[in-house]
Amino acid sequence: MIKNAIILAAGKSNRLAPFTYEKPKGLFIVRNEILIERQIEQLLEAGIKDIYIVIGYMKEKFFYLEQKYPEVTLLVNNKFGKLGNIYSMYVAREYLSNTFICCSDHYFLENPFLDDNDSNISYRYCDYMEGEFREFSVDYSNSGVITGCYMGGENKMAMIGPAYFNESFSKEFIGLLENEINKFGIGNLFWEDFYGKHIKELTLSTKKANQSKMLEFDSVEDLREFDSNFLININSEIIENICTILKCKPNDIKSMEIINAGFTNISFKFTIDDVDYVYRHPGGSDKYYSDRKNEEYSQNQAKKYGIDDSLIYIDPTGWKIAYYIHNIVPIDIIGNETHRKQLFEAIHKTHKIPISEDIKEFDNVLESKKLLTLASASKGDLFEEFKELFDKIDQVYEFVKAEREKYGIELVVSHHDIYYPNLLPTSDGKFYLIDWEYSGINDPANDIAGLITRYDFDKETTDFLLKEYYGHELTPLERRHFMGQSILTALYWISWPLFRGSMEEEDGFFLLTSYRYLINNIDDVIESYKEI
Repeated sequence: MIKNAIILAAGKSNRLAPFTYEKPKGLFIVRNEILIERQIEQLLEAGIKDIYIVIGYMKEKFFYLEQKYPEVTLLVNNKFGKLGNIYSMYVAREYLSNTFICCSDHYFLENPFLDDNDSNISYRYCDYMEGEFREFSVDYSNSGVITGCYMGGENKMAMIGPAYFNESFSKEFIGLLENEINKFGIGNLFWEDFYGKHIKELTLSTKKANQSKMLEFDSVEDLREFDSNFLININSEIIENICTILKCKPNDIKSMEIINAGFTNISFKFTIDDVDYVYRHPGGSDKYYSDRKNEEYSQNQAKKYGIDDSLIYIDPTGWKIAYYIHNIVPIDIIGNETHRKQLFEAIHKTHKIPISEDIKEFDNVLESKKLLTLASASKGDLFEEFKELFDKIDQVYEFVKAEREKYGIELVVSHHDIYYPNLLPTSDGKFYLIDWEYSGINDPANDIAGLITRYDFDKETTDFLLKEYYGHELTPLERRHFMGQSILTALYWISWPLFRGSMEEEDGFFLLTSYRYLINNIDDVIESYKEI
């Protein structure tokens, strides 16, 4: 009987971030071996000469395997970001026969493919797990046939390690998969979910395993516990950056904990010698919405002016290291006078940062149109959809520019992202305005407009905040100019989440709020400028 193997390596493991932002988990070096290469070698040792690897996330980093191992054939899953690993099985379906099903990130202390399966039954390695777990749990008969398969469990048998499908199981599995792959929700499943859905049609037995010999690492700390030199050998630019700036060694870095793994950046907390830090790594699509040179300049100036003195170092490419801010309390700019004054003082300080050749203008309308052009590739022509609105916006754009020129309203350094997650008051009275990646030269009304247009404040609250910010009742010119700029600012905070949505990311809470603000005010703004 000829056997082959399919290794699933298409997914991205956020649990192993930040290092999975640099390379896929299967290419991590553990105890001086690359995870997927160790598994390939174990398959070859067991006489498996046809090995198919389904790749997706950072697929190009796996290309070398076909040259290094003539037994390896790569298969591409281009839907890895949308669908579960059942789709990887679908991509590899024509190679399912007498087949081992493996995951690229497993580490087997003993070779599980040296198989004594003389009767050629289909099985999944299983072992008893104490406490709660996230693996697939199973019920099984006296003869070891699996009768139930469930995501997660507690104090029961669980699936671990590889599976083996014989030819008859594979044929039945392929038939079911081809019939259902386009049905609603199927593509989002793990293959174990799909098997569980058809457990009465597919006979899979348990094969006793020892979970201490079949390892899957769920966190960086798990890896470090198994391999004390993991951070030394991982060949990570992130680790190199930390060690260079903080003058430490890789193993000095402790307690790595993801704070945010978002669209724009990934940030994680870590500790060295009982001091807590944050490392920020830029996202892959940040070039569409941020100017890292602008950010570098304004972030360093924000430190100098005491607006955000948590910064330690920011690199022109976008990564930075800062002190972790402790004792943060919820921001309350309406009911807490101290918070409100601290915020407005921070904005006014920002506008006093000197303009230099190191920072460029951030034009809300031009940047919005750039994002909407990109979003239109998947959402349809947004300019056509909102044509009437854009005709009005172009009018406001020209009015605001003309007003600045007529009355000598000079552009200033603007943070451009004033909303609650970036405002950090602390219980000991400090205040930090963080995250300067959207900063640039802009209208002096842009920052307060960014706050007003993204929250559903009533008119009374809006007027109160504007009076507090300006320090007096607004003059007719100040109010008209603020309202004009607020339309342009709202446009950006509509365009940015639309772009995010086009990338199949969560599009932010303020898309509809900013849209309503713009629609409810733009006609009055245009009318006010006709009075000039």
